[in-house]
Amino acid sequence: MNGLIGAPKPRFGPISRGGVTVLILSASALILAATWAFRREPAPDSPSATVRLRAATPPGMVLVPAGPTIAGTDDEDADEDVRPSRREFVPSFYIDLHEVTNREFQKFDPSHRFQPGDEQLPVSAVTYDEAAAYARWAGKRLPTEAEWEKAARGTDGRRYPWGNVCDVRKVAPRRKRSGEPIPPEPLRTASAKVCAIGPSRLQPVGSKPDGASPYGCVDMAGNAWEWVQGFYNGNPRQRLLRGGAVGYGERGCRSYARAIEGDADT
Repeated sequence: MNGLIGAPKPRFGPISRGGVTVLILSASALILAATWAFRREPAPDSPSATVRLRAATPPGMVLVPAGPTIAGTDDEDADEDVRPSRREFVPSFYIDLHEVTNREFQKFDPSHRFQPGDEQLPVSAVTYDEAAAYARWAGKRLPTEAEWEKAARGTDGRRYPWGNVCDVRKVAPRRKRSGEPIPPEPLRTASAKVCAIGPSRLQPVGSKPDGASPYGCVDMAGNAWEWVQGFYNGNPRQRLLRGGAVGYGERGCRSYARAIEGDADT
């Protein structure tokens, strides 16, 4: 997969309505999905409020109800900045069911170009600022890390969107330049931190429906890195990405994993 325009490939770190605001989630060379935040108080929605919110879900999105979730992990091979696991409250929000495609992004930026037949690929080579601008244009915003992680792994602390066992069949494989898919290859072991050698090409969004999250969101493990709000350790020169990408190892597909884009120098 291509890296961001004018930036190195992402690396692993040590390693409301009240008023409706929409969040979009985007990706490192890449994508966006969307979300609406509601309240900030740490209290679940009442059953009747949840019913109303679910009935008002915008097309192409899904409601993630307010409530507690498990963030981070106790996995011994995980990076220090995602340990330990912890319980967090996340307010209600909507999020897109799939990554933003080339076709969708071109409606915002008519100058965006892509190869014929790539209309349904997640938009790539998009910077954080461009992703945020798209979100504003769509009346949305990028998701926070907590929102992205809850949408990806649910509330039970699972390692991947589909569960706790790595399954390469549920992750989009790399695509040949010709457009012909290649057989899925085993993801690298838990110690892998680098991009695999070979062609790195995205798949059309939703190519692996069996890898969907508990809320039905697809491609939250692999295919393309996704931008989220915030800075790494408060450093304004380092942005965060989630979700892994084609050609990256097993650890990048874990729902708690983080990647960093930018300069560590302050």
